[in-house]
Amino acid sequence: MLTRVVLAGCLALPAVFSAHADWPQWRGPNRLGAIESDELVASLPRDGLEPEWRFDGLPGGNSGGWGSPVISDGKVFVYAHTKEKTADPGEKKYPWLSPENRTGMSDAEYEAYEEKRRAEDRRRANAFQFEQRLVCLDLETGELAWEQKSSGDYTRFTQSGTPCVAEGKVLILGSGRIACCYDATTGELLWQQRLPGEFNDEFFASSFAVHDRVALIACGPLFALSLSDGEILWNGQAEADFPSHSSPAVWQHGQHSVAVCNTAGGRTVGYSLADGRLLWELKTGVERSSPIVAGDILLTYGGSRKNGLTAFQLNTDAAPKQLWQFRGAADSGSTPVVSKGNVFVQGEKRLAKVALDDGDRIWQTTLRISTPKYTSPIVVGDQLLFAWEGVLAFAADSKDDQKLYEAKIDSDGRLITETDLREKLQMDALEQEEDGRAKAEKVWQKNAILSGPLRCSTPAFSRGRLVIRLNDALVCYDLRKDDAESN
Repeated sequence: MLTRVVLAGCLALPAVFSAHADWPQWRGPNRLGAIESDELVASLPRDGLEPEWRFDGLPGGNSGGWGSPVISDGKVFVYAHTKEKTADPGEKKYPWLSPENRTGMSDAEYEAYEEKRRAEDRRRANAFQFEQRLVCLDLETGELAWEQKSSGDYTRFTQSGTPCVAEGKVLILGSGRIACCYDATTGELLWQQRLPGEFNDEFFASSFAVHDRVALIACGPLFALSLSDGEILWNGQAEADFPSHSSPAVWQHGQHSVAVCNTAGGRTVGYSLADGRLLWELKTGVERSSPIVAGDILLTYGGSRKNGLTAFQLNTDAAPKQLWQFRGAADSGSTPVVSKGNVFVQGEKRLAKVALDDGDRIWQTTLRISTPKYTSPIVVGDQLLFAWEGVLAFAADSKDDQKLYEAKIDSDGRLITETDLREKLQMDALEQEEDGRAKAEKVWQKNAILSGPLRCSTPAFSRGRLVIRLNDALVCYDLRKDDAESN
């Protein structure tokens, strides 16, 4: 399960952000997936916790993408890539084939089938109008502050991405390799830049990272843009880096700045932020997860347990040296959390807490949900939250897997425990009727699963409020523990 090299010297830990910090980018204020908070509720009312607000009409998934919300200066930002049918696309002859439906096909036959399928999808795309939306809402009320709409391009899977708010600007990578920058207050388009490279129907789920007024994004290769005007400063190895859906991170050590990105072929690479020189390359077995830089420690998370969660010591004059490896979990796209000297990692149905300094497992549990993928947990204060088919809350500071609550989001938007929702929907009685199990499953899907969090999206948290993207909306909950409850 675990191999390691003992970490010598002091462990440099990242800065701790206050309870009133923003969540302005992918994975929060320091890209570790964690934020401080005032005390949060540790249980839910029997009738459920009503949302502070709900913003409807924001499709997700195949209808709008899987981007996550962010929060900055009292505003919520989210990106969607939508489509509307304008003509009859005609009959589909080449549907997507799941792995189990490819039985009997050789690699060459499947490749030929895929070419025909993609060509058909591009033709059918002419029957749709594609649009990009960047939405800005008030965090306290959910009222629309501004919205930017623009035409979009057809992509094989819906274009997704999480906005990045930095220095009063909002950055997003749109469809067709177009990087866009907006004024965070007014929504005015400040600049846009088409990133070089061929575009067919590719989609890129990478989200911007900003450091020293340099904006980094993976769009095939890793690109560095000037935050002020979008000028391309440098780019990485086009053929070697393509295609990556990972979001970059930055390691700052004195005057030494390194842009780190997971990329194609299970590789993690480091580029000089100043001039784009390739400094080092590691074979880490990563897929779509994002790298984590915690102080002088680099963490990568592989798509198989063979690669697992791996820690490296970052150096200014040599390639990173492996410190330890935890092989108890793996995921194609989930990114772990670092908080208070611990790493929380989710993969398959497993959730584990390991020590950052040596990789020792503190606890591990099996989640009672369908197999999740690509969705990342977060830590808010002393709670670990995971949004998949609902919201799971664990005590982050505990030495064992102490679950606080397991909740669903019902069709009314209430955050309610599974037990209380079953009682509200009278599931026990329904299951006793003729064909009751089938009826109950339909009721449960409608009121507990389809109404829940958008899969592959990650919540944002700021000022006591948790913002979750649903399949067709955004919803906000005030999780602060009030004075009456704390007494």
